[in-house]
Amino acid sequence: MKKRLPTIVVTGASGFIGRHFVIAVSEKFRLFCIARRSQKEVGIPYHENIDWLQVDITNRKNLANVFEYIKNQGGADYVLHLAGYYDFTLKENPAYEQINVTGTRYVLEMSKLLGIKRFVFSSSLAACKFPPFGQALTEQSPADADFPYARSKRKAERMIKKYSDAFPCSIVRLAAVYSDWGEYPMLYMLLKHWLSKNKIMSRIVTGHGESAVPYIHIKDVIKLFLRIIKISDILPRLAVYIASPQESVSHNELFRTATRYYHGYNLKPFLMPKLFVRLGLITMSFMGRLNGKKTLEQPWMAEYIDKKLNIDASATYNALGWKPVPRYHILRRLLFLTEKMTSHPNDWTFRNEALLQRVVYRKSITIYDILTELREPLVKKIIEEIMKPENQHRFPNYRKTYREMLKWYITLNYQLVSATVRNRDRAIIPAYAQEMAYKRYIEGFTAKEVRELWLLIGKTMKESLLTRPELRGSKQRVDDYIILTSQLAADEFEDTFEILEDHPAEQVDAMKDFEQLTSIENLKKIVRQLENGFRHSMSDRSGTDVIFKEYGVLIKLTHPID
Repeated sequence: MKKRLPTIVVTGASGFIGRHFVIAVSEKFRLFCIARRSQKEVGIPYHENIDWLQVDITNRKNLANVFEYIKNQGGADYVLHLAGYYDFTLKENPAYEQINVTGTRYVLEMSKLLGIKRFVFSSSLAACKFPPFGQALTEQSPADADFPYARSKRKAERMIKKYSDAFPCSIVRLAAVYSDWGEYPMLYMLLKHWLSKNKIMSRIVTGHGESAVPYIHIKDVIKLFLRIIKISDILPRLAVYIASPQESVSHNELFRTATRYYHGYNLKPFLMPKLFVRLGLITMSFMGRLNGKKTLEQPWMAEYIDKKLNIDASATYNALGWKPVPRYHILRRLLFLTEKMTSHPNDWTFRNEALLQRVVYRKSITIYDILTELREPLVKKIIEEIMKPENQHRFPNYRKTYREMLKWYITLNYQLVSATVRNRDRAIIPAYAQEMAYKRYIEGFTAKEVRELWLLIGKTMKESLLTRPELRGSKQRVDDYIILTSQLAADEFEDTFEILEDHPAEQVDAMKDFEQLTSIENLKKIVRQLENGFRHSMSDRSGTDVIFKEYGVLIKLTHPID
């Protein structure tokens, strides 16, 4: 019998830290990954130990369904809560309260269902004020910074302290987390300027170059999380830890090291006075708003020029028996970063720019939630349209179909379109259309009739979506998600019908041995899988095969003719 792996629920699995953590530990843990984006979109390979659960943590009902599923799958030992929101505007945003506070409360509430051994919360050193000159932040320092992100983290930390009565909790305040690809916006901004071909921007260092924060490599962060999990039984019920090296690194040090690695020789920086930096940041921010291209550079950054965020994480080192690995120190690792930037410039830019373009509330999630809400009435409306007397020649075979079977067949088509919206991935549509085209063909349907149904489904969904106030001005987005997907399915059906018509009757007849969607019960089960979005609903595998496998159903969708 296969040994049960320890199980971790990872929220924010599609984020920078979450993605790296999931990939790094998937061989040793069973992972329930909660994320707003699909596994394929994030670029995490399929693995038998990964259950990808696509849900927004601010949606309490959907989150409750996910945790109920986790419980029914045997529960979980740990929750690693990485989901959160941050931007660089320093302005109030409802997302701070909704995601960092309310979302965290929902995750804490649901964690009670699982009987977990420990809840690990990802906080940040940015939630703390810079210490006075000559002093350092420690594990005892309060989360007392006064800007929206810091306030939301302070509220979340207070909640976690209360929930530590229900299960053990660890709060981890992170330094600036980066990888060999950069993937930390402020570091990316600095390297982008210093290693550019712009002779002026590539030499500028702000103030006296003494601005300094601590940096920590993603691999060190992963090791710290794993260390907490490993020794969870002997850790206190509640404690704060700092994921950081002991020292911060100044802009002067970063500039000297990065430019030497990149150019092969030393460059002397041009130190720009704080006043001119402030004017420059205001100008860059204004121009960005003017041309519709938001910039990372913001006027508030001038306030931190020449300030040092000093750290004393010795209590964490002693408590966990962990400390950052020397070879992952930012000044040593800059050699790897500059090599990546030089050797793979497109990948470097893509990875870093993708982090800057995160969307708080994805329109696709809004559309999916509305489609889920409207499914029953819209399926009924589609059936009523099919049954209208004037459509007897348009849908002759569908009108003859047993009513309950027709309902679930349309429901399945509807849910397939909805799933492509949620996942932002249409890969399931061609395989499904090809398999079902064979079934419709041998039942006597024409390609035109099947096509007409798909277009009717798409049209009905679109018309209903555009009546919603939350989708005002989203016609193009709805067309892209709904109409294009319906068109793709219709075209795939027509292509397969054409192939079937070109083959001898006996060859088509021999295909009756193929696995098919043959019963209402199977249709219902597959719809449930698509609703849940769980791991085996749509497994990412090589080739063109897509397999539905859950609740005892195994239906293989593949191209029926080689």
